[in-house]
Amino acid sequence: MDDNLKAELDAHLKAEMPKMIAEHLALPATKEQVAKAVSAVVTKINESNDDPYRTTIHFLAGLLTFCLGVIAAVFSALNGGNTDPQQLGYKMLGGVLGSIAFVAWLCTAAAVLVQVLKFCHRSGGDSGEIWWPVTSCAVLKKWWSVTWRAVLMLGLAVLGGLAAAYCVRFGYAILTCLSEPVGLLDSLTGLFRLAF
Repeated sequence: MDDNLKAELDAHLKAEMPKMIAEHLALPATKEQVAKAVSAVVTKINESNDDPYRTTIHFLAGLLTFCLGVIAAVFSALNGGNTDPQQLGYKMLGGVLGSIAFVAWLCTAAAVLVQVLKFCHRSGGDSGEIWWPVTSCAVLKKWWSVTWRAVLMLGLAVLGGLAAAYCVRFGYAILTCLSEPVGLLDSLTGLFRLAF
């Protein structure tokens, strides 16, 4: 096929194709088929087991990513060769490190809870079912299945919490120019007291 013939065919299709599609869509049989297809898609969407936790998990993942980015940036800034612990900026970095590490831990714990609720929802049960007394063998089996997953995810959150606790304690020590970090509760209390 030469270039002139290709150009002529291309121009013909561009001119005639929209007319052919419009004529086809104007047919009553086509309208009925389109209506049935749209109805089937809408019915399928309504019947699907939608995930109400997706947006929450996306938010928590984004927040956790942000927190980890801030923590990495603060550690990078604290590793500078000419940082003076008595400078206000250095103290501010300590406060940011302590508070953002605590937020990262809370975000991780919230993600664990949302994942447990999502699992309950996906397995067909009410998310509140795992908290009520066990009444049948099927409920016991489901409760155990959810419980061991929750314990596993909680264990992971506690391990992440250790790192967050370390950052909170040392962040507070940097902020207040302490030579040694104090306990976690004292650090959290001190951070809130200093912030407000």
